[in-house]
Amino acid sequence: MKWVLLFLTAAISLCPAEEAWRSRVQPEQAGDFPPVRPFKAEFRFGWSNVVEAARARASMSYDGNKVITDVTGGTRGLARTLWSLTARHHAETSLPQFLPIAFSQSETYAKKKVVAEAVAKPDGLWFIRRVPTDPANQPKWKRVKVAPVRDIVSGMLFMRSLPLKNGDRIGLIAFPGDSPFLCEVQVEKRETVKVAGQPVKAIKMTFQLQRIDMSHGNQLVAHGKFRSGAVWVSDDENRIPVRAEVQIFVGYVYGELVSVTYGQ
Repeated sequence: MKWVLLFLTAAISLCPAEEAWRSRVQPEQAGDFPPVRPFKAEFRFGWSNVVEAARARASMSYDGNKVITDVTGGTRGLARTLWSLTARHHAETSLPQFLPIAFSQSETYAKKKVVAEAVAKPDGLWFIRRVPTDPANQPKWKRVKVAPVRDIVSGMLFMRSLPLKNGDRIGLIAFPGDSPFLCEVQVEKRETVKVAGQPVKAIKMTFQLQRIDMSHGNQLVAHGKFRSGAVWVSDDENRIPVRAEVQIFVGYVYGELVSVTYGQ
């Protein structure tokens, strides 16, 4: 999902204030679908299902009541000559409600590096986003002014815990590292999709994103270049993402599972 969010751009119109959309954030409690087994996986990303632009490796494990997730990756091939990016992400998530404990991520480009950190405190999720190589960049820690908020990892774990019946609608507040978003998900259907050339039984879910403008009373802000998105998770005991597509103004970007191995 981090790769998807890199394509989202500035807002073009204001939507209702927080009290008007708050009821769309549901359900409040996590479901009882069994947690995913520890795993290591590789994903690839690209444009219009033709050009492979990046790869990432992900691992998930457990430490008591914490889920530990690590992701590393970056652009490659021709894409790297045009847009050099290496990214790392570490996240810790609490069980059983899949709430964020902390996360850190770095994005290293050809000429700069951007670091984002977040930590959960009693009064909410606090975050900072900085450019270490820029002496003039001296940001302060800020609090996310909406709740309950989940980062990308805890949001995905929360969703997979739910029944995911065809027709179900899910609303959650997602925080990828710079601004919160209202993410609304529709469980569409069960279908078989090809992943790395192999048929996989999957659950298709579509989603819409709107930024929550914390500086203007938590109003929703529509995005001009984001059209729609879809994600497929395996329809089995694992429920891991196997494919994602996001429609943008120039076509669509995709992410796809390449390989996965499970531990104990």
